[in-house]
Amino acid sequence: MDLSKLSEVVQAWDRGALLDAQAIALGIENRNAFVTLDGPPPKRWVLTLRDAPPAEDALRLMAALADEGLPVPQPEPGRNGLTTQHVREDIAMLIPAVPGIHLVHPDADALYALGRVLGEAHRIGRVLPGRPHPRNLPWMTAIGETVQGEARSVLGQALSRQASWGLGEALPQGLVHGDLFRDNVLFQDGQITGLIDFDHSARGPLLFDLAVAALDWVYLAGGGDTQLAALARGYEAERPLEEREKDAWGRALELAGLRFALSRIAAPKKDPAPIIACLAHWSDAPPPWPGKG
Repeated sequence: MDLSKLSEVVQAWDRGALLDAQAIALGIENRNAFVTLDGPPPKRWVLTLRDAPPAEDALRLMAALADEGLPVPQPEPGRNGLTTQHVREDIAMLIPAVPGIHLVHPDADALYALGRVLGEAHRIGRVLPGRPHPRNLPWMTAIGETVQGEARSVLGQALSRQASWGLGEALPQGLVHGDLFRDNVLFQDGQITGLIDFDHSARGPLLFDLAVAALDWVYLAGGGDTQLAALARGYEAERPLEEREKDAWGRALELAGLRFALSRIAAPKKDPAPIIACLAHWSDAPPPWPGKG
């Protein structure tokens, strides 16, 4: 990132001059950097440059979770009182940096902690209004038609099953995070210190959000039954699943895999192949909810 440009951007907050900036490689849709401003006192922030304003759903869910004590850092208002600032061609946000690391190979304790936080978030988000998930069946179908070879067959079959299932519309709904991958959660000393990147927040099946977490934190992380069971225990300690949700677990996993495989195809910055491999493996025998198999 251009330091002279960032120096201009951070002036919108009156939090001091830019002392240091480090680009953050994670993320697909936005440009992010850690910045240190001299205050007083000096403080470290995450500066995000966006092409479009954040969805109201994202800000609504972030505020509601933070109000209930969940570790969700809130955007800092600028000198004009607004949390989003228009600087030249960019829309900028400044959010306090929180301590912690992203876990590459989370253990069962981390999965249990994640499950509890997600279950609590769903109890809060269930009553919140929001837009329908934008990655709907027409969007998925259009992306799937651009794929060739064996992957097209795998994705096409999954799309057909999802159309019949109605993308889980009959299940309990709520305003969900929608992208709870490992790089959107921070841990320190075994505790979750930050839930970040709510850009994919939308109304949808609560079970879908849980399935997204399982997809990345268990299956793509090389985990197994122990990790999945820990995630399930943690989640149900805060929000017990209904039997119809447990019965639909395989379809929810498929929906999570399908959306993120197609999003990686549409914006090719991450490899969709590991997710497509999961979809192929699950096509005949999707995993059951722990204890239901």
